[in-house]
Amino acid sequence: MLEPLATVDHMLLRPEGKGTIRALSRIGYELPAAIADIIDNSIDAEATRVEVTFLRNDHEITAVTIADDGRGMDMAALRTGMQFAGRTDHDAGDLGTYGMGLKSASFSQSKTMTVISRQSGNVVASRWSVEAIDNDWRCEVLDPVKAGNVFDELCLRGKAPSCGTLVIWERLDRLVVSQQADALDEYLSTAMPRLEAHLGLTFHRFLESGALSIAIVVRHERRALALPRPVRPHNPFHYPNPGASGWPKALDCEFPGLGTLSLDAHIWPAGSSADGFLLGSRKGVEHQGFYFYRNNRLIQAGGWNGVVKGDQDPELLLARVAIELPPAGIDVNVQKSALQVTASQAQALLAASDGEVDLEDFLEAARAAIRASRRTARGPGTAPAVPGQGVAMRIRRAAHKRIAGAKQAEEIGFAWGELDDGQVFNLDLTDMMIVLNREYRQAILDGSSASAADAPLVKLLLFQLYKDDFGRQRSSRKLREHVDLTNALLFEIIKIRLKDHDD
Repeated sequence: MLEPLATVDHMLLRPEGKGTIRALSRIGYELPAAIADIIDNSIDAEATRVEVTFLRNDHEITAVTIADDGRGMDMAALRTGMQFAGRTDHDAGDLGTYGMGLKSASFSQSKTMTVISRQSGNVVASRWSVEAIDNDWRCEVLDPVKAGNVFDELCLRGKAPSCGTLVIWERLDRLVVSQQADALDEYLSTAMPRLEAHLGLTFHRFLESGALSIAIVVRHERRALALPRPVRPHNPFHYPNPGASGWPKALDCEFPGLGTLSLDAHIWPAGSSADGFLLGSRKGVEHQGFYFYRNNRLIQAGGWNGVVKGDQDPELLLARVAIELPPAGIDVNVQKSALQVTASQAQALLAASDGEVDLEDFLEAARAAIRASRRTARGPGTAPAVPGQGVAMRIRRAAHKRIAGAKQAEEIGFAWGELDDGQVFNLDLTDMMIVLNREYRQAILDGSSASAADAPLVKLLLFQLYKDDFGRQRSSRKLREHVDLTNALLFEIIKIRLKDHDD
């Protein structure tokens, strides 16, 4: 035990403005998450309509506005909203958490943030800029008459609402594109669909219920016409029939610090091309895992939070779990995009059960469903496996002749990719690939040159060891244990070679 130290004086240490705002600007927000954080405030203000507008010219986005028809703010509420980590008493149903969302989201994308709000006919307006923050945190209070004119012009298409709030981002340092012709159009053509997909997923329950509508508008300064892009709900659990009999099930979990939580465990039908399954991706494998909701807002979309090793297990492609969180009691990151789950909480999730089956049984059922779909797709007479991409063509021909003869065969390819430390290889049973860790490529090659068909001995031995697991049902747990053991043995060799290289 340390000896108690006596206090002899105190220092008043205000945060340094420039350093604080620089840290906030690098807090990790992507544009869709930053806009979603502003929309949280609109929902808390009981808005039914939100509009996100990108104001542009030929070469750049000049401003972004987020407007709503919520209840608006008076000067006292605006002062609290503009204060960094202000002392805000949130209702249990509010989406706001730390009193930081408006500021951290805004300064992650811009250097100037203006808020104009109308309530009971009165307009209040205030503005933060990086310079004002560096100048002893002096937040500007703006002329309400001129601010009202801007509110009337920019707050929602058509007639401005009688009450509502308009947030304006200017000096957009994160949305700068090159000056090449069509660069801005190219950026917007990809950024707007991503934004729509993110907002449609995050707020899908509000959109489905009709409680909220969201539109995205790109408005050119020289053109009056700007067609809105309505945000559609993207429900990650909307499928016609489950992918396995008996599912979904509700599993109860005694979650440390929160009490009993219900886990709605779903298995999607295999081979689905539904929007809710792919969620903008090509295969949907990255969308497996836990979906945490709080007050109907999606906080985390997928990921296993340490309960399952790796978040993109091809055998858990179909597995998704919806969890409704209470309003408080668990740490969420500032961007409200992920949960901070402790080791004991992860263990509690794994132990979730309905008295007959638990989460482990659910994971095994999801693995069995994807294996069954692969067998069905291949038909009753499964073609033999042969080495494919990543092996020299002459070796591939010889292997095909010896293994399959004149029969049709199914190729198992090889690729170098990003894997966890200590993992030398992994089996991608969905894409029929054996993936080797790019970080250990030189150690595996042991002085040989890298090429598209390098490391033939290692690749063919792994192929021979696991080829049957790509084509027939087998205990997934035993397979994973065998892969882990093989990885551990191979990594011992890798460590020796890495040490020799360093010496």
